[in-house]
Amino acid sequence: MDKDYLRIAAQAIKDKLPDNYGFILLAAPFGEPDGNARLVYISSMTRETAINAMKEWLIKCSAEEDWMKHLK
Repeated sequence: MDKDYLRIAAQAIKDKLPDNYGFILLAAPFGEPDGNARLVYISSMTRETAINAMKEWLIKCSAEEDWMKHLK
């Protein structure tokens, strides 16, 4: 898979962020015929830090939903 588009987008994001900020860019194609669009990502942080940041965000956004309780 050609990931040049992710590297280009990541550089554009990095160039716009203030100092000491990181990012996670998630992307997935629309309209996959089999419905199995593969999510891809690029990040300026370690995988562990990115996962923890996503967990924190999901918990804050969906704290009242039962399916979120196992993430804590």
